Amino acid sequence: MSGALLVENELHHEYWRKKNGTTTIAISGGSAATGHGFENCIDENAGSTFKIANSTQAVITITFPTGLAMNGFCIYGHNLTKTQGITIHYDNDTSGDVDTDFEDAGSIYTNTYKPADNLYKPFGAMWTDGNLTVRRLKITTVGWTTESYISIMSAGMWVTSGIKISAPFTPPSFTPYEATIKRNNNGNPLLSDTRKVPQKLNIKLNNFEESELEDTTDVAFTTKINGEQKAFSMIEYLGYYMPRFPFFVMYTQGVSGESDSLIAEDRNRLYYCTIDRSLRQPSYSSPTLLNWNINAIGYIE
Repeated sequence: MSGALLVENELHHEYWRKKNGTTTIAISGGSAATGHGFENCIDENAGSTFKIANSTQAVITITFPTGLAMNGFCIYGHNLTKTQGITIHYDNDTSGDVDTDFEDAGSIYTNTYKPADNLYKPFGAMWTDGNLTVRRLKITTVGWTTESYISIMSAGMWVTSGIKISAPFTPPSFTPYEATIKRNNNGNPLLSDTRKVPQKLNIKLNNFEESELEDTTDVAFTTKINGEQKAFSMIEYLGYYMPRFPFFVMYTQGVSGESDSLIAEDRNRLYYCTIDRSLRQPSYSSPTLLNWNINAIGYIE
């Protein structure tokens, strides 16, 4: 099964890390609830949330100082049901309305995105229109109430080259939980504590030549790192972002021969991850080929 990685959150990096005031967020129609502005869901902090002040649709327009390469997004930490979601439109300039849908040739996705069920699992999309240049995003709430929220939203480039999750691992179908039974000093039971169990994943990039890992011609890796704007190699790009920031793992992109609906269903099976302890370096598995085994801890909801 061929997966994908979303490691660079352009929304977070452009708004929070640069701190130069050139990326703007404007809300029209409805409004954000006090203390729950949209910037809360792009701060990489799962403890802060974006909510709306009333049930009127809120339209959030994010304007970047320059065009950014994007081919998808993902959301983790939400209480949206399968009748609630967001619409996303984009523009490659700042003139006129932001009204272009993200769609692909096979109509796998439209510009409206909702979770597949009511289990609060991550949801998102990898657009297959190619690597789009995005100057503005327009995000509209759909069917939200004042109790609806999102805590993490990421948008950027899904990396798709040679990425697989190696067995054994738990597929992203249902979050396992563990219960802790506590007692007081007299042995009487207290309220039990139930928490979700994170899953250990081994993400593998297999059978790469060194020149492929160090190639700088892929537009997916053109970004700014530590103030330097250039086309980075895959090993520089993943090696910088994965140890420093949470990231998303797509379980499978879908396979040739599947219907559009099945491919869309496959791409909604996602983990929200951090590196487990440290990021290992690629190692030679033969005199000419490298394997890169990446240990991660993933959350399903």
